[in-house]
Amino acid sequence: MISTPTKKLSSTARKAFANAGWVFFDRIFRMATALLVGVWSARYLGPSQFGLLNFASVFPTVLTSLAGLGLANVLITEIVRNKDYSENQLLGTAFVLRLIAGTVSLIAILITIQFLYSDQPVLQGMILFTSSVLVCQSVDVIDLHFQSRIKSKLSVVAKSIAFAFSTALRIYLLVNQFSLLAFSSVVFVEVSLAALILILIYNRQEGQHMLKWRFNRQLATHLLHLSWPLMVSEFFIFIYMRCDQFMLKELATDMELGKFSAALRLSEVWYFIATAITSSFYPTIVNLKTQNEEAFQRAFRKLLSLLISISLLIAVFITFSASYLIDLLYGQQYTGADDILIIHIWSAVFVFMGVGSSYWFILHNEQRLLLIKTITGALINIVLNFVLIPRYGAIGTSFATLAAQMMTAFFMNYLIRQARPIFFAQTGAIADMLKLTVLREWLKRTA
Repeated sequence: MISTPTKKLSSTARKAFANAGWVFFDRIFRMATALLVGVWSARYLGPSQFGLLNFASVFPTVLTSLAGLGLANVLITEIVRNKDYSENQLLGTAFVLRLIAGTVSLIAILITIQFLYSDQPVLQGMILFTSSVLVCQSVDVIDLHFQSRIKSKLSVVAKSIAFAFSTALRIYLLVNQFSLLAFSSVVFVEVSLAALILILIYNRQEGQHMLKWRFNRQLATHLLHLSWPLMVSEFFIFIYMRCDQFMLKELATDMELGKFSAALRLSEVWYFIATAITSSFYPTIVNLKTQNEEAFQRAFRKLLSLLISISLLIAVFITFSASYLIDLLYGQQYTGADDILIIHIWSAVFVFMGVGSSYWFILHNEQRLLLIKTITGALINIVLNFVLIPRYGAIGTSFATLAAQMMTAFFMNYLIRQARPIFFAQTGAIADMLKLTVLREWLKRTA
């Protein structure tokens, strides 16, 4: 039996749902607004310039994981368990580590683009502005604190204000027909404003202030020991989620890159749902793991079933409406982006699976398995891109992404013995969702 009373569990579940609701509000608001402004930008700039604008975010996106040090889920887990160190030590240590890593990552990008794009000063400036997020994300330890306390509402308020301001600024730039460099500078405005508001909100909480944070060298070593496999794993996730844009630019044309970027906006915009649901229920699942293994397994399988159901509904909807959406939103100059979207959207099913399953590795201290899976997925994606892009362009890239996600998020869980419980949980979730009695019986005999 679970020692926690039923009323307390139901109250925690309601709190988690409310927390997820705030995250959903934030993401839906962003999705709707970004879609409208993004479509306007795509039409104004055209496929080639729109592709370059999105390409400017490739470098910081790839290094986001290194700058974040893989600390997000580890820090939340440590705050919830709160065994050996105070919260001020946890937040202060994580903040300093992320600040150092973000600064080093930014310097590395500046050196790299100086060699690669020395003859393109505008592109260098665009990448500089978009890379500012690497330093500012050190303040996101406050967001992680709010997540651990199931208070995402406070983070949503801060980031929504910053996003609303940056959206208004983007509209001003569009109306007055500013240059590409001006559009990329909005990223710096948004992330720095969001960081400032987060700090102000945190400092106004009772008994909390950044000046109370303390750096602990022993704790830093402990956190890095736990997080480094996640950091490298997340790095390779971004590699095989963003290397396609880099490879399209080098192996195809800016036109193909622009069409792929347009399709990507309609495909990846749904990923926030998996993150919002999983992060909101993660503190509850951590507690269940420490109290009752059977209850944890049931909750984990239900979470996977919910994520898979939502992702399948999204994939089916986009598949049948892709042509209409591309034509309505982007116009005739993006003809062909619908075929790219139809293929790429099915990656969402496996992305949702992967997001929901990633917490299992952390709870079982198997972060290194995540690293193995992710490196394999990145290699699959890169090899397939080299083979498919020269012949099929952005459509080949979409196939490469789908194959890599399918292998990494699902099939490799069976191939790796320690991760096989996840494969059986995922398969069981599919059986529960589709009411497949035969599959359920097979799992009972095999698992």
